[in-house]
Amino acid sequence: MAVARKPTGKAKPALIEASAETIAVSAPIAADPVAPAVHETLQASLGKAGEMQEHVRRTAEQSVEQSKLIFEKLKAAAEEATSSVETSLSTISKGVSEIHLKTLDVFKVNSDAQFAFVKALLATKSISEAITLQGEHAKTSFATLNTQAKELAALIQQVSADSVEPIKATLAKNMQASA
Repeated sequence: MAVARKPTGKAKPALIEASAETIAVSAPIAADPVAPAVHETLQASLGKAGEMQEHVRRTAEQSVEQSKLIFEKLKAAAEEATSSVETSLSTISKGVSEIHLKTLDVFKVNSDAQFAFVKALLATKSISEAITLQGEHAKTSFATLNTQAKELAALIQQVSADSVEPIKATLAKNMQASA
C-alpha cells in the first residue's frame, strides 16, 4: 500500500489536488476494503487544506491592503506635521527678527536719553540743579525701562503663541480624525 506524505514547502492547491489524484490512481482501491475510506479521508483532508490555503491567502491580502491604508494615513500625517513645523519655524524666524528690531529700538531710545541727560547735566550751573536733574532722569528712565520691558514681553508672548499655533492646529486636527 502506498503511503501518503505531507507536502513540504508551500504547495499550491493545484499541486495538492494533483497529488491526491496520483495517490488515488496508484493505490489499489479494490484490493483493500479500507482503501476507499482512506481515499475519502484523504480527499476531505486535501479539500480542507485547499480551503485553509484560500482563507490564509485572503487574510494575507486583506492584511496587505490594511497595511497600505495605514501607511498612507501615516505618510499623510507625517507630511502635514512636517509642514506645520516648517510654518512654525518660519514664524519663529520672523518673530525673532521683530524682537531683535524692538531690542535695537530700545537701545537707541535709551542711549539717546542717556546722551540727552549727560548734555543737560553738563549744562547745569549748580550741584542742586544736577541732583534734581539726576532724580528726574532716574524716574523717567525707570518708567521708560518698565514700559519697554512690558512691550518686549508682550512681543515675545505673541511670537511664542504664533509659532506654536500651526503645530496645535495640526495636533487638534489629527486628534479629531483619530477619534
